[in-house]
Amino acid sequence: MKRYNQQMLLPEIGTKGQEKLNEASVLIIGAGGLGTVVATYLVAMGVGRVGIADFDQVEETNLHRQFLYTPADLGVNKAKVLARKLKVQNSYVEVISFEERITSENFTTISADSTILCDCSDNLSTRLILDKQCCLYKIPLVHGAVSDWQGYVTLFHYKNEFHYHDLFDMETLLKNDSCEINGISSPICGVIGSLMANETIKIILDLNSNLDGGFLYFNGLKNDFKLLKLQKVSG
Repeated sequence: MKRYNQQMLLPEIGTKGQEKLNEASVLIIGAGGLGTVVATYLVAMGVGRVGIADFDQVEETNLHRQFLYTPADLGVNKAKVLARKLKVQNSYVEVISFEERITSENFTTISADSTILCDCSDNLSTRLILDKQCCLYKIPLVHGAVSDWQGYVTLFHYKNEFHYHDLFDMETLLKNDSCEINGISSPICGVIGSLMANETIKIILDLNSNLDGGFLYFNGLKNDFKLLKLQKVSG
């Protein structure tokens, strides 16, 4: 298909890689600053099935960083709006919205047929649910987070089988409070969201990643990237 010509020039993609993208199914948890970016790139690149789960509604304070939403979308569920707009962007991709909070009880229903999950949530309870369930069902989890001028991305439950609790010491690099308290620079969401989309594509193509057991931290004020190695927690 002509729309994918430029990415198919990459030797890591080509015709066979594009077929893998077309056959892939990815679930994105959270349709906010990170989820908007991740979903947009995956749909544009032709990932065959993209699920978007979010129980929240579009608010005016979202608009500065969640760039696909407009004032006309205020009060409407984020997953619903994002899915509708991305279907227009690429009608060849199946985009599904789940307008509910993900829980341990509904995880298997929402994640059915998904081979990769992207954690774009913004709260600890959801992250812990995703960590536990992805461990249980052996689903690779692309995880990212942002706060003020900082962000990070890493992989869990992939080839090296790292878990979220292996990150706890590293996570002190970021403040624990939400964007509503710390604030957030919009381009930080773009940087981290793009990295998450890139890692997702690499998993689909079965390419090795130094974030499988690695933690990539970005400070936007200093334009500083740091790649740190995770250590598995015993027990």
